[in-house]
Amino acid sequence: MRIHAVIPAAGQGKRLGGNVKKQFLSLCGLPIAVHTLAVFQRSPLIDEIICIAPKEDLPFFERLVSDHSLTKVAKLLPGGERRQDSVLAGLFYLEGRSDPDGLVAVHDAVRPLVTTELIERVVEGAKGEAGAVAALPVADSLKEVSSDRMILKSLSRESVWAMQTPQVFRLGTLIEAYRRAAAEGWEGTDEAMLVERLGLPIRCVEGSIENIKITTPPDLHFAETLLRARGGGIHR
Repeated sequence: MRIHAVIPAAGQGKRLGGNVKKQFLSLCGLPIAVHTLAVFQRSPLIDEIICIAPKEDLPFFERLVSDHSLTKVAKLLPGGERRQDSVLAGLFYLEGRSDPDGLVAVHDAVRPLVTTELIERVVEGAKGEAGAVAALPVADSLKEVSSDRMILKSLSRESVWAMQTPQVFRLGTLIEAYRRAAAEGWEGTDEAMLVERLGLPIRCVEGSIENIKITTPPDLHFAETLLRARGGGIHR
């Protein structure tokens, strides 16, 4: 059974780095997206990588892939306006050439501290279910809050987990979930939200507090510290 990785890296967000899209910001001397792709390159479970990038940055991305010997990157595709559109582009590419029972690991390009061990755990968790996601149990107290930020009630944290990526599902399941969402004009923030709507079981696999999504300057500084502690570089 082949296992594909779909890496959406088509975000246009520049608030973190001024004129530089965050997936291209430097992390220990290399673009964030390169660090992320290198982990999937090293994973013995991943057969190929489909990466989705901003259309205007595809030539630049092609050079990054070549310069850093990311040989598992089988296809670079132009992204859509939303993350959901970009992932769907990757799934449509795979649909005509892959087994619908094959697994697809979707992972955010701006989570560069993922490890091959975490990828393996989520893939293993998905094999006996409709899919599996990396996630963490919530440690803080949770409150439901009104639109004007007034506390409405407390929520039990024992049954609440915070979603991460990778999220791993059968290719056919993901395509069905994405097509249904598109037909109904429904937008989700991750694959689990879309697959949930099919009524299928999804397993949570404990992720890592280091597997952060880089969205703010402190996130970038934290990632630098963690990456340097691991030895830095993409061949760690």
